[in-house]
Amino acid sequence: MQKPQASSSFSALANVAFSRLWVAALASGTAVAADQTAARWALIHFSESAFVISLLSSTAALPFLLFTLPAGFLADAVDRRPLLRMINVWQALVAGALAFLGFRGMLSPATLLVGSLALGVGFAFNAPVWTALIPDVVPEDELPSAATLGSLQMNLSGIVGPALGGVLLAITTPPVVFGLNALGFLGVVAALRGDHHRRSPAKPPPSAADLRRSLADAFHYARGSGAVRAVLARNFLFAVFVSAIPALMPVIALKDLRLEPAMLGLLFACMGTGSVLGGLVLHGWARRYFSTSRLTFVASVLLAAIYLWMALIQHNPSCLLVAAMAGAAWTLAASELWLAAQRAIAPWARGRLNAAVLMLSQGAMAVGGIVWGAAAEGFGTRATLLAAGGLFVASLALAHRWSLDPLDLPAPPAPRWIPSDAESVRVD
Repeated sequence: MQKPQASSSFSALANVAFSRLWVAALASGTAVAADQTAARWALIHFSESAFVISLLSSTAALPFLLFTLPAGFLADAVDRRPLLRMINVWQALVAGALAFLGFRGMLSPATLLVGSLALGVGFAFNAPVWTALIPDVVPEDELPSAATLGSLQMNLSGIVGPALGGVLLAITTPPVVFGLNALGFLGVVAALRGDHHRRSPAKPPPSAADLRRSLADAFHYARGSGAVRAVLARNFLFAVFVSAIPALMPVIALKDLRLEPAMLGLLFACMGTGSVLGGLVLHGWARRYFSTSRLTFVASVLLAAIYLWMALIQHNPSCLLVAAMAGAAWTLAASELWLAAQRAIAPWARGRLNAAVLMLSQGAMAVGGIVWGAAAEGFGTRATLLAAGGLFVASLALAHRWSLDPLDLPAPPAPRWIPSDAESVRVD
């Protein structure tokens, strides 16, 4: 049997259906990032409260805690393409409503936060369904290319979007950016029309009993596996403290430094650039010299130092370097924690426990953002950042209880209804 040729990183773009979806996702992701910049800018004009500003990150993260598992269940139970169209129509309606309220002069902190929460619900449903759709669009040998292009799309959106939002805010108003976001979601709806993707073989939808049994098996597996418990604990601990970045950096930028729109967009573009460098360049280099636990430790210490630097910032240009370093350190630690999770989780439980990791992390981000925002309101942003950095370093002592080196602790066997060969699959 002839070995299939490896595809290039961009070969999936030759697939017309995938290329349409990729371009639409790139445009929509860029508009979303611009929208987030505009929402932060608008919020500071309605409220000087550090707590209210920090809530924007919590409202975006909270829906992932509540809806990730139901969305994964729906992704396996119904036709994914119409479901994704419904999700993106919902998000377009929410973004369009924010634009309409803005043009009518009816925006307020409450409407901006409710809008962020409503968009977050759409993102929580969209993520697992979109991931499940891609194998229906491209053949198996093109999946590595599709995964690479998906990561590239998110990185490009994270860099270009905030910069675009800053430029638009300098020449127009936030409702215009909100309207652009609505158009981006409608572009995805248009790209999903038609029957240009391969359909998965028909199968009976899972029942509620199947869902309960599936989740119960994953729960018992996690409880009995020391490696999985270590991964969950480390992800929770990291998310609680890293939530200070999205919660408090906008407060520093908007309330303390009084950045102009272009500089605000450039700030978050620098964070996206640092994230790309951390994921594509620094991560591969660092893994040659550091173990998993050591690398996450070093990245966490670097983040704690960045909190100290953020607390001492007095001049605008230096905040761009801080944002880039924060993005790089965040991605370094998060990438290594993700790899540790894939090694720790048995193949038969990977989908459900990856969803559990996402839910736990996003829940911790939401709660952490509220805590740090409340502390900044009561004690000041800079004092809160100093406290967050100190507590972050202190928490690393707890991390030694949940070592990620090595992740070869004995795990419980798969349930009887799982094929026996599923336990033997290993991902290096």
